[in-house]
Amino acid sequence: VESKLGIKVISMNLLTPVEDQPVIWRGPVITGVLNQMYTDTEWGDLDYLLIDMPPGTGDIALTVMQSFPLKELIIVSTPQDMVSMIVKKVVIMAQKMGISIRGVVENMSYINCDSCDHKIKIFSKKSAEEHAEYLGLPLLAELPINLDLTEALENGTAEEYVKEDPLYTSAFQGLY
Repeated sequence: VESKLGIKVISMNLLTPVEDQPVIWRGPVITGVLNQMYTDTEWGDLDYLLIDMPPGTGDIALTVMQSFPLKELIIVSTPQDMVSMIVKKVVIMAQKMGISIRGVVENMSYINCDSCDHKIKIFSKKSAEEHAEYLGLPLLAELPINLDLTEALENGTAEEYVKEDPLYTSAFQGLY
């Protein structure tokens, strides 16, 4: 599937006949399908290939890190100690496999108060910099919980929203 702005997407959800039904497969089957999706998809010329993976160091992460020609990873985390501990394992796994990590994006870092424009930390009092320091990575971006973006996602207009919102264009300016 190609989005309105030309982003090519493949997902297991696009390949299943009923979107709300789970795919109940064990590791070896998932690994085979993941490799097939990567190798059999006609991607054309790409500037980037983004792979959204479940958290942790399970079969999917291991397959991607072992089998795909990765240039580097960008780690996405949320500001919670338990999440940071799991993400730290992914960081160490990637380092042991010789995979470069560009840095970390902290998602759901805060929510902006509509009345006073104050950043309200919901998950942790620690700063995004503290979480990045724990991971041993540079902080690339600190993104808020954003109900307008959520609405745009639900309406199918997220690309346009992100393209026009200065927070997102400035947060990712150095990545491309």
